[in-house]
Amino acid sequence: MARIAGIATKKNNRGEITHVTIDVQKHRALITPMLYELGVIEKTTFQQECESAIPLEDFRKKMHKRIKTAWQK
Repeated sequence: MARIAGIATKKNNRGEITHVTIDVQKHRALITPMLYELGVIEKTTFQQECESAIPLEDFRKKMHKRIKTAWQK
């Protein structure tokens, strides 16, 4: 197995990997989503609200419909 900078492994007596140590500063983009998924890092209120927001295309359709009805009055 190739050695990657910022990642260290520990093996047991049978040669199986039991622990992995990862330098988060070197591999931030890859590790951060996994840390959120595992619950190690909690999402901010803003991130939680963004996940539950309606998609941009749905918002555009609703706004176009609202504007059209407002112009007809």
